[in-house]
Amino acid sequence: MNDNRKKSTYLIKELFGPTIQGEGFHTGRSCVFLRFAVCNLACTWCDTDFSEQGARRMSAEEICEELIKLDTGKSKLLIVTGGEPTLQWDEPLREVIHAAGFSVNMESNGTKKLKAPVSWLTISPKVQFHGKETLLPSTELTPSELKVVVDSTVDEARLMEYASFYDVEHMFLQPCMDDNYDENLARSIAFIAEHPRWRLSIQVHKVVQVP
Repeated sequence: MNDNRKKSTYLIKELFGPTIQGEGFHTGRSCVFLRFAVCNLACTWCDTDFSEQGARRMSAEEICEELIKLDTGKSKLLIVTGGEPTLQWDEPLREVIHAAGFSVNMESNGTKKLKAPVSWLTISPKVQFHGKETLLPSTELTPSELKVVVDSTVDEARLMEYASFYDVEHMFLQPCMDDNYDENLARSIAFIAEHPRWRLSIQVHKVVQVP
C-alpha cells in the first residue's frame, strides 16, 4: 500500500446517499455524495455549511468504506463537492475510490488546479466573490460543464465572458434560490431564449426535497 495514502486524512463535512444529482448535466441520476469541509470563498448566498466545525477527519479507506455502504443501489456515481473540493482531493484518495469502481463527478469554483483527475468536472465560477483574475482557464482545468448560478450580479455581459473564457460544450444557468428567485429564473430563461447554447439547471433536489 502507498505510504502516503496511509498518512493522508481528509476533513469531511458529510457523506450521504443514496440520493439524486439535482443540478447540471447529470440531473436525476442516482448517486452518493462526498462533501469536503473548507472553502477558499465566502459566497453570501451559499446554501452549504462547509465550516470545519462538526467535520470529521477520515482516511481514504474510511471514506471509501462508508461510500460503499451508502451506495445501496450500486450506482457507482460519486459527487464530490464542498466547500471547495480541489483543496483536499488528491491522488491517494482517488486511487482508493477508483479501485472501488466509482466514477467521480466534481464541482469546483474554478480557482484551484486539480491534484488528481476526475471523471467529470463542473466549473461553477462566482467572480462576484473572488474576482475574474483568480479563475483558471480551460487549458489548466479541462471542465466538462460550466454551471453559472444567476443572481442579481450576473448580467449578460458576464455570461458572455464565461462563454468565451471556457472551452466547454455543456453550459448551464442555475437561478439562485434566494429572495429574488422568481426574477433570477425569469432572467435565466430570457437569456437562454436568446442564447440557446445555454441550458437551464434547476436545483431538482430542493424541489423534490431530497438531500
